[in-house]
Amino acid sequence: MKRKIVNMGTIGIVVIILLVGVLNYKQAAETKMKKIETEENRVRENKTNYTNEQDSSNICEMTEEEAAKAVFDYIYSDCDYDYDAKVISTMQQGEMVYLYQTQEKSDLQYEMLQSKDRTEDGQYYVFAHDTRYVTDALSQGFYDEYHTDYAVNRKTGEVLRESQWIETDAGYKLLYSEAYEKAVNQLYFNEDVSDGKMLEEQAARALFYYMYSDEGDYDSIVVRTYKQEQSVYVYQFPEDQEFPCVRNFSCRGMTEDQEYYIFADYTDYYTHGYEPVFTHYQYLTSYAVNRETGEVFREREWSDIECEWLYNEEYKKAVK
Repeated sequence: MKRKIVNMGTIGIVVIILLVGVLNYKQAAETKMKKIETEENRVRENKTNYTNEQDSSNICEMTEEEAAKAVFDYIYSDCDYDYDAKVISTMQQGEMVYLYQTQEKSDLQYEMLQSKDRTEDGQYYVFAHDTRYVTDALSQGFYDEYHTDYAVNRKTGEVLRESQWIETDAGYKLLYSEAYEKAVNQLYFNEDVSDGKMLEEQAARALFYYMYSDEGDYDSIVVRTYKQEQSVYVYQFPEDQEFPCVRNFSCRGMTEDQEYYIFADYTDYYTHGYEPVFTHYQYLTSYAVNRETGEVFREREWSDIECEWLYNEEYKKAVK
């Protein structure tokens, strides 16, 4: 009888141990499931937050067409023009173009905003404003008259105009925007040069004083802009305003040995009258500027003996 009691006690202890094990296992499983569920919720929440941030960012930033509309409204702020009714967007030579006509234009004349894509930092859309003149409707011949560039801030919608003609007592002066230069043009002027020699704008300054040692101050006259993937230094003297012309020298880059910067000197000519219109440009000559000494060599020199322009041997040596 005593032996049976011992066996029943042993069985009871075993049962209790098994129950405790099952409870511990169940508790551990539930804890693990809670951890997994918590982690899943955290991942889901992070994904939702990221998506919301992306959506918020997309909502705040303009599309290209919205930016084109902002430029249109900026240009015609004094007119009651409806963008949607006037503007047609189309692809031309791989670029988006926004074409429209104003009331005073003929059937053979269109205004055009040509997309130049975004700036390198992605903050601005850039558009070129041209007037297109159709010369032959049958053969689709045309030519474009360039006016200026516009930049649109993708977040704020602010519109910056690169340049505009202003009327002065002497005639017309082409005025460039400092805000546009800082926001857009400066992005293209970062030079990957660290040899301690002259940078491009220092060479341009040396060239200006070589050409005009007694005429004005570089900082108050010259504007650095960016055209056709080249730095261009633009300036006018008072006598250039009566029959408008704009002087330029564009940087063609460095020589292969990186000893010289090469600049091309030319002048743009415009019509005299309401809102000057570009007619042609005249190339004058090129210059080589030594990046170490600042010495300038002119491509051609006038010979009173030969009565013609002769190539400068020093320039030839510099550019090889």
